[in-house]
Amino acid sequence: MAGLIYSFAQLEAFTAVAENGSLSKAAVALKKDRTTLRDLIDFLEDGLGYALFIRDGRTLRLTAEGEQLQRQAHLLMRQVKAFEAFAREVPHGATQDLTLVYDPFTPRAFLHGVIAEMASRKIRLSLICASRDESEHMLTSGRADLAICQARNRSVGNDMEWRALGAIDMDFYASGKLFTDISSPLSLLDLSLVPQIVMHPASDEPVARRLQISGHTLFTNEPEMLRGLLERGCGWGFLPTHFHAVRWQNVKRLRTEVGSQGISQTMVIIWKPGSDKRAIIADALALLPEVWKHSAL
Repeated sequence: MAGLIYSFAQLEAFTAVAENGSLSKAAVALKKDRTTLRDLIDFLEDGLGYALFIRDGRTLRLTAEGEQLQRQAHLLMRQVKAFEAFAREVPHGATQDLTLVYDPFTPRAFLHGVIAEMASRKIRLSLICASRDESEHMLTSGRADLAICQARNRSVGNDMEWRALGAIDMDFYASGKLFTDISSPLSLLDLSLVPQIVMHPASDEPVARRLQISGHTLFTNEPEMLRGLLERGCGWGFLPTHFHAVRWQNVKRLRTEVGSQGISQTMVIIWKPGSDKRAIIADALALLPEVWKHSAL
C-alpha cells in the first residue's frame, strides 16, 4: 500500500471544519478563503479514499471514519502548535551548555554566584570538582570548557590560555587536641612533626608539594571529610579562610612564627582556545571576575 501523502494545511482545514461545523465558520477562524478550505478537504478525502463529512445543507457532519480520524488529528494539531510556540521562542530563549571544572579550594560562595548568573542567562552549567591535572586533561579532551585552578609556577603550555581570577587567603587550623604541650607561636618544625591534612588528592603532586610542610600527610578533596579529620585531631591543615574552619567543632586557628598576614593563593581560569563555544566562553571569562569580586569570600 502506498504511503498516505497529506499536508499540515489539510489537517488544519479538517480539524477546523470538524470543530466549527461549516466551511464558512472554519474560514473565519483560520482567516482563509472558504474555497481554499473546501479544496484542501477534497484533496485529503481523495488521498484517504473515503469521505470525512456528510453534507447537510450548509452544515457538515463527520462520518464515522471522520470521527475516528478527527481525534487523532486533534492530538497531532496540538503537538504542531506546541512545536510552533517552541520554535518562536528559540531565538530568545535558546539554552547553551557550559562545563566548569573547579579546584577544591574554590570558594563555594563564588560558585553559587556563578550558578545564579548562568541560570539567569539560561545556560546549563555543569560543575565538576577536580585536581589541576584532571582539569587540564578534561579541557584537552573537550569534556570541560573552563577550569578554575590554583596557579602554578610554570606555563600552561601552548594548548591552553589562562587569566588570573583572584586570590584566596590562607591560614593554619587544627583541633584543640593538638599542640597542647607546645607554646605558641608554633614553628615550622613543630608543624612538620605532626600529620598534615592536605586538601588535594595525592596525585596532584605539584599542588600538594607546595602546600605540604609536614613529613606525614593525609589527603582529601572532600570538604566534609576534611572537616571530620580536623575535628577528630587527625592532623592540622593549611586552608583557605573562606572554609571558616574555626566554626567547626573544637577547631581553632593556629598562631605560627610565619603568621598568616599576606599568605594567599592565586586562582586562575584556564581554557583551551579555538573551541566551538568561543562566544559563551568569552562571555564567561568576562563574567567570572565580576562574580568573584562581588562574592563574600
